[in-house]
Amino acid sequence: MVNTINPYQPSDSKPWNAQRVQHLYNRFGFGADWATLQAALSQSPIDVVNQLIDSALALSAPEVPYWALWTYDDYPDEETYFQEKSLFFQRWVSEMAVEGPRSKMALFWHNHFVTREEDYDCNAYMWSYYALLHQYAFGNFRTFVEEMGLNPAMLIFLNGNFNIASEPNENYARELLELFTMGESNGYSQNDIVEVARALTGWQINMYACETAPFFNPNLHDQTSKTIFGQTGNWNYQDVHELIFTLRSDQVATFICEKLYRFFVYEKVDPIIVESLATTFKNNNWEIAPVLRQLLSSEHFFEERFINARIKSPLEAGVSVIKLTGGALESNYNQDLIGYLTFIASSLGQEVFNPIDVAGWQEHQTWLSENTLTGRWSFCTNILYSMYGFSGDMRSKLHALTRNLVGPTEADVRVVTEALVQYFLNTPLDEPLFEVALLYFKGEVPENYFEDGTWSVNYNQVPEQTLNLFIYLMRLPEWQLC
Repeated sequence: MVNTINPYQPSDSKPWNAQRVQHLYNRFGFGADWATLQAALSQSPIDVVNQLIDSALALSAPEVPYWALWTYDDYPDEETYFQEKSLFFQRWVSEMAVEGPRSKMALFWHNHFVTREEDYDCNAYMWSYYALLHQYAFGNFRTFVEEMGLNPAMLIFLNGNFNIASEPNENYARELLELFTMGESNGYSQNDIVEVARALTGWQINMYACETAPFFNPNLHDQTSKTIFGQTGNWNYQDVHELIFTLRSDQVATFICEKLYRFFVYEKVDPIIVESLATTFKNNNWEIAPVLRQLLSSEHFFEERFINARIKSPLEAGVSVIKLTGGALESNYNQDLIGYLTFIASSLGQEVFNPIDVAGWQEHQTWLSENTLTGRWSFCTNILYSMYGFSGDMRSKLHALTRNLVGPTEADVRVVTEALVQYFLNTPLDEPLFEVALLYFKGEVPENYFEDGTWSVNYNQVPEQTLNLFIYLMRLPEWQLC
């Protein structure tokens, strides 16, 4: 067991191999195709992590939809409003297969700064919220928090719009301290919540017209003294954040780094690692990227006990099918496929823009039940079949993948099956399960073909054999882990 945040240095006992590369891409994205994994193997772990983060930071801002500033009255009809909303849900899911880390981080923050589209019900607010998640995915956390509190989606969702001097509303103040910055009962009191709510009064949004610009109404702001964390003054919105990030910096740093640890490493937090990350967070003036660089390039992150120790979310399970088979390289997705992926992920409990409540998806073991497990089997199988059906290139991609894994002349069916199992699950199977996997891969190919030299990795039916094997593997518990 290694409790150190020191950079990971590959060794004979802890090599930089395909399994660890895949572990990184699974956690910091949605998986990777064979060529990406091979390229990473030729670099150092630290260089790969830095490259992933630098590439994400260099991405252009998301393309602004034509309706980004539209009010309700700007839509020609109700059908257009709902159609654009549905397509935008699908757009984000489609981006997950292409962008990787930025979409993964935006999804993480979506489950931290939770809002629900069903509650604010305005496409322009949905866009502004999405844009903010992407803008600060690797940016400055303090600025992120300050901007999020004035985001139209948040002002509506947690009733900031109704927080006025004559009738303070505590909803946003409570979640600002409990869920967004410090953690439950961690350095604040109920009276602090009351006083923070008073300090935040006066910020408004014209929610009934779906207008996007928040504004401050001084007539609705409480101009009297408030006492927050023992400090008394006529505090306002900016003052609240200054008090949180100065007087409660330790609580903020620890709470956020614990969440990052649970998401990227393991649900049971290692306090020694978190303490180191929290120090980095504070020393870098609340910049998120340095914390991620430190965590994801650490020897702790690459410990074998953390590989395949986290249950995939529905979106991770579905998108990873696309990534592993090389489908993310397609120049154009079948819209029906992305629509299906978005819809079924929602039915399995993960609808983008609509986490279950203000605390978000609880993840890990909560993703699985008797009902959702069987749903996942059908979900992933249908994605694979759909890709194979609509893309004429997918058959050749599966054949190329199999050749790449074992070499262009391999004729040992066990060697080929072992390589495909390791690639798809990122772990070997116990012998009884492997024997079944071998039968699925052999499929309807005559047994004597494997014995007399007729069959090799170049055999014409290898793509169908690979497809058949993957479908079997997606029904195993190992597939649910990353």
